[in-house]
Formats: sequence, structure tokens, C-alpha cells
Amino acid sequence: MTTRILAHHAHVFPADVNPAGTIARLLSLLDACAIEQAVCFAPFAQHSAAGFDPNGWLAGELKNQPRLSGFGTIDFAASNFPDQVRRAVDLGFCGLKLHPNAQKFAVLGQPAREVYAAAQDADLFLTFHTGVHRSRLADCRLIDFDQIAWDYPNLRFSMEHMGGYHFFNEALAVIFNHVPPPWKPGKCRLFAGLASVFTQHQNRFWYLSPEQIKELIAQIGSTQVIFGLDFPYNLERETQMALTTLRSLGLPESDLNNILGDNLRRELSIP
Repeated sequence: MTTRILAHHAHVFPADVNPAGTIARLLSLLDACAIEQAVCFAPFAQHSAAGFDPNGWLAGELKNQPRLSGFGTIDFAASNFPDQVRRAVDLGFCGLKLHPNAQKFAVLGQPAREVYAAAQDADLFLTFHTGVHRSRLADCRLIDFDQIAWDYPNLRFSMEHMGGYHFFNEALAVIFNHVPPPWKPGKCRLFAGLASVFTQHQNRFWYLSPEQIKELIAQIGSTQVIFGLDFPYNLERETQMALTTLRSLGLPESDLNNILGDNLRRELSIP
């Protein structure tokens, strides 16, 4: 049976901002790599020209793109954070992309907490960048994501890159800490985002070995793992290497299907 791949984590931009990161370029990559669908992120406000509305732009672009779903972003230089979250819902987004390093917010700071509370109320899925990004590590410590999970017990979120080479074990500890034991009913709401972790020639600081990926799946289960592109920073070569790596792990077909799309479809209600 052919796997229906739904890939997470595609950054997209207007052509005049990043001609290598347009929706048309993303669709070309999906076709080349036999990927059926993808989830796109709106640009961050600080990377946009004055007066440009990243969320409004992406919502408009996706109206005629049935293969693509959207995540909004938050402008942390502004205020009215609950209103920003509500607008993302009104625009039809199923989640939010948050990058504490690039957006310069502390993951346990009050602005972020207002976003988490509003996202939990709206049942939005959050996707966090995690790992070294040449910013203040104290503002985005991996262990602090455990506190987020305790403080917002119904909030669903993924930890993209799983902390990378430097913080993989901490990221694994956070997610494992919220996987219910076999004798206790419940559902884990934390997910491992496998984006930019498959190659050593590119983004080596996020590289995870096949052994680490297998151990991750063994400890938290395939239902908590999501495959991502990190487009346009990874293109066809890196995407094919990622897919080859996952398919070479010797996983049961059901586990591979979970990682390559079934988990994301379930969490985002994407058919």
C-alpha cells in the first residue's frame, strides 16, 4: 500500500521575500518526493516588511491549494496575544508556529503564556523550534517545555528538531514524562518533530542518528512522532535522505504511516 505522506514544517514566503521558498517551489518539491500534502507556516512578522500581514497573506494563498494546510504565527513585538490567536482560528489555521529563538521570547514569559492559554482554549496545535539557534539558551531551555505541559495540560505541541544534537536527551525526557504508563489511561499531547535531523552535511547541529531515532520511537511510541520538511532550508536531496532513513529503520508499516502522516492528520483533522 502506498503511504499517503503529510509532511509538517514548511516555511513559505512571497516571491519578493524569498524566491526559493514560494508555495510553487514547495509544490514542486512535494511532487518530486511523492509527498501528497504539507503543512505550511506563515512568515514571522520580524522577517516581513512594514504593513505586511503574514497570516492574512498565507490564508489567502491557501484558498486554492487543497494539498496545503496552514499554521499562523504570532507577532511578539505587538500585544493583544489572545486576539492574535483568535484571528488565526478565524483565518482557518489549525495551529501556530512558535520560534522562541528567532522571535525573541522566553518560553515561560508572560506573553508566551497568554498565547498558550488562548491556543489551549481554541484547541490549536503549537509547533516549537527547539535547540541551539545562537540565542540566549536561558530563554528556551528544553526542560521548560515540561513546565508548559504541566501548566497547560490540554495543550498539544510538537518539539521540532527534538533539541538537536545538543539537547536530544532533554527533549526525549520531556515527552516521555508525559506519556501515560501502560497501567494508566490517558493520552500524550506532546510530539517529536523530525525536521532537519536526518543529514550531516546540512544542519549538522540538529542531526540525530538512526539509532537515536529508533530509541525515540521505542520510548515514546510512533503515535508521538511527526515527520517534517523544514522547507526551504531542506530541498529535494535532504527530503529524500530523510524518507530513505525512516524507511530503513525496519519499522512496522503502521508505525511508519503514523510518522509520515497519520499522526498529523489525526491531530489536525486533515482528511
